[in-house]
Amino acid sequence: MAHQLSGYVQELSTALKRRDGRRAAELLSLSSPAGLIAHQLAAQGRPVPSGPLSALPDPWADIAGALLRCLVAQNNGERALACKEYREGCAAALASLLNADKGTESEWLIPLALGAAEQLKQLSQLADEELARRGAAASQLSECAISLQNFFRGLATSKSSQAKKDASVAVVCVMMKVYFRLNAINNCKQPLQQIELNRLFDNAKQAHKVTLRYYTGRLAAYDEDFQRADEHLSYAFEHCAASQTNNVRRVLRYLVPVKMLLGVLPSAALLRQYGLPEYEPVRQAVAEGNLALLLATLEENQIRFIQSGTYLLLERLQLLVLRRLLRRVAAVHAQLNPGKAHQVPLALLEAALALQGISKDPLELQCLLANLIFRRYVKGYLAYKSRVLVLAKSDAFPQLSAVQLADPLAT
Repeated sequence: MAHQLSGYVQELSTALKRRDGRRAAELLSLSSPAGLIAHQLAAQGRPVPSGPLSALPDPWADIAGALLRCLVAQNNGERALACKEYREGCAAALASLLNADKGTESEWLIPLALGAAEQLKQLSQLADEELARRGAAASQLSECAISLQNFFRGLATSKSSQAKKDASVAVVCVMMKVYFRLNAINNCKQPLQQIELNRLFDNAKQAHKVTLRYYTGRLAAYDEDFQRADEHLSYAFEHCAASQTNNVRRVLRYLVPVKMLLGVLPSAALLRQYGLPEYEPVRQAVAEGNLALLLATLEENQIRFIQSGTYLLLERLQLLVLRRLLRRVAAVHAQLNPGKAHQVPLALLEAALALQGISKDPLELQCLLANLIFRRYVKGYLAYKSRVLVLAKSDAFPQLSAVQLADPLAT
């Protein structure tokens, strides 16, 4: 074991002297040869020896020691401790090195920083899972977010290194994953604005572009800007590698509800291809104006939709489904009473809902119709005394692009 540790230190020392960031990143990764050394230390119950590590220059001896302690803790099943060792010993030191030099001298550290950002996220997630099982507060991912901000600051604020600024995009991708997992969505806006301000998107790798568009689209949907959400999520869907089926499915989980809110229904074949059967009854409900089917699907899949973050999006489809049903009722009424085609008795809509097993009291139904009119799903007005919906003689059911999807009264 002593021989292996000396050989590892020698390899790392050579990489550092050559400023070979890629090789140094490999040697300081969780899957490096240090893993075998840590396994032996853990099996023997021995601490990490400091002697061989002292051959490394400052602060690399401390960084390598922290990595070994992290890996030993992992071998012992102590995930929270492993995360703490890595965050405080490896990630913090690397971020300090980046922030200490805003120029090009530290560009060789970029692979190390990007690797550390991703590995810290992984360790933090595992640590929080362990803490949650113990019944303790899961705080490691929150601490990870702070560390990622330090990495981002060290890269994005470089005065003369375009390579660092370009690399900051990769860190932002990791930050988005962490913020959404923490439900700290508002924290996403500042780093995204920084990327836009520095015009870093165009130079980013395709995989990073897709990731950024995916999270920007989700953020837009959260802000009820569904046109913008459609734009970004559509980009992510169209440019995501076809071989990455899970990633395509992840994008579609948000793109499909957004498209439906804008009046575009997915094909049944698309839903089958990417394994989204839970959306098929939703698609049918919107197409047929079947409010009962939509409500039953939302109830049946409530936990799944909430966990994926799509429940509130899908719940918004209720007004769209009601509009579709109203349009069908109005068409039948116009055929039977052409002279009063634009005066739709509310009793007809009540009867159509009753056929679906839905009972609405008169006041509740009027409120729903008033909401449809207010949000511009329908043009017309309610004649309360006669209980009639008077539709506009032209364009009574406008294009959904004109609909007020966001809450007009929200602040």
